[in-house]
Amino acid sequence: MNVSAKEKSLTYFNKHRKSKLAHNGYWRHDYKYILSAIKTIHPERLIDIGCGPGAFLQLVQDRFPEIQLNALDLSEEMVQETKERLADTAIITAGDAEKMPLDDSQYQCVTCNMSIHHYPHPQKAVNEMYRILINGGYVLLNDMDCITPIRCLANLLFPHLPGGDVKMYTRSEILSMLRKAGFTNIHYRKISPFSFLCSAEKKSYSSHPDR
Repeated sequence: MNVSAKEKSLTYFNKHRKSKLAHNGYWRHDYKYILSAIKTIHPERLIDIGCGPGAFLQLVQDRFPEIQLNALDLSEEMVQETKERLADTAIITAGDAEKMPLDDSQYQCVTCNMSIHHYPHPQKAVNEMYRILINGGYVLLNDMDCITPIRCLANLLFPHLPGGDVKMYTRSEILSMLRKAGFTNIHYRKISPFSFLCSAEKKSYSSHPDR
């Protein structure tokens, strides 16, 4: 049976709700850079796309209790874990990042940490991030960035892994997705030998034929 990447992701992460690795955050090293960016943006409402078990959002809550937190994840079990972790302080939604069940222009900041490499159609997800931001809002996109041989090897292995990994996208691919969605003021930087953080701003609404 040919199982789609989304089905694999859903099965895998539903099973790993209580794992120690998930509880502590899969790429916790990167969180300090994202928290620093959030401090600069100082949003009233923030949403984390692909929130997993809520490890990152718990740090945001501890550091910035004044921010209204929101989250979205494909896994119902991860959604439940995040709800329990953040109690009644956040709005958590089960849904697909490529077709978010969320209203337009709701958030000052969208974060997406180590999730986009699971998306079969990442441009759709980036377009959705643009849609749900208010004008002047920011996306903070964090994912893997390795040297070319490691990236090529990873992309060969991804279809055989159980977690629904799809592709490690290149810097040029990430920048292209953000530009096509309509983002401006784009800044991409490596924050470790294996990861990047990219910020981009939504300055005005526009229509795009690829949406």
